[in-house]
Amino acid sequence: MQTLNDNPDRALLEKIIAGQTFDFAIETTEGLKELGARLVSGSPGELEFSFMVSPKAIQGNGVVSGGTLMTMLDYAMAYAVLSKLPFGKTCATTSIAVNMQSAATPKRLKVTGNVDRVGRQVAFARSEVHDVERNILIANASATFLVMDVNPGGRKFNQ
Repeated sequence: MQTLNDNPDRALLEKIIAGQTFDFAIETTEGLKELGARLVSGSPGELEFSFMVSPKAIQGNGVVSGGTLMTMLDYAMAYAVLSKLPFGKTCATTSIAVNMQSAATPKRLKVTGNVDRVGRQVAFARSEVHDVERNILIANASATFLVMDVNPGGRKFNQ
């Protein structure tokens, strides 16, 4: 039996998508817990999340802060990329461009992440934040990700 490393988020996504067990709470980081992240639907490279934005995430004008929206966009893209990667691979955001389209108030929002391409070392993805009914585009982003082996000091899984 050989012990290999894997990204636990990648492994969780693979399990959820394979079992089609959606509307699943994603609580693998404190940030995702704070945002009430749920994986609503998806397939490898195309994921939809919902996030519950609390009043703690508003700026002075009473709308959701740009940093909070950017965090949700980045999570959606990173997880979409992870869902396309094989065992033992992970990714890290290297560049992100965000466009704010409309103001959002604290409430549940939908965020989609889509992978355009995964290469040996770089992946390209895009994401959008909408209201739950998908009537209003709140923000969108595109990003590049470094594709790499999981850190040897990471969590161990048996294969």
